[in-house]
Amino acid sequence: MIESFSLAVAETSLSQWILVTYWLWPVLEIIHFVGLSLLLGGLIIIDLRMAGHFRSLNLSATHQLLPMVFIGFALNLITGVLFFIGDPMRYSINIGFQIKMILIMIAGLNALLYYWKINPHIHSWDPAANPPALAKTVAYVSLITWTGVLLCGRLIPYVGTG
Repeated sequence: MIESFSLAVAETSLSQWILVTYWLWPVLEIIHFVGLSLLLGGLIIIDLRMAGHFRSLNLSATHQLLPMVFIGFALNLITGVLFFIGDPMRYSINIGFQIKMILIMIAGLNALLYYWKINPHIHSWDPAANPPALAKTVAYVSLITWTGVLLCGRLIPYVGTG
């Protein structure tokens, strides 16, 4: 199933354009890196504060970084999809890519847990108190999964396939 999907994607005009436009792939890489910097840069501050570190930082103020995190994610989503479209046969069987996609799904589920269980109550927390265990867990899962996404993404050109 994934092979037939990858073959169909590889035969599209968009895939061919991505492959033959020599400057496009490096530009996409640069945009992907900027997106990653926004995404991880913001999440590191937000998650570490939510886990109880850097208590001198205002917890609500750190969450003002979320729009930058979302912009970073959007840039990475767009460029990542274009990378896949540009070389679907390579990505679809690459173990680094497959693990990266699993980690992104885990990070997404973790983000949903944050929005459903933590975000409604975060503004009423005592800034000097220890954060709830669920908040710490969500924060550390976020840091671990996004670090894994970063590492797996960097390994894609170097790890075996399948």
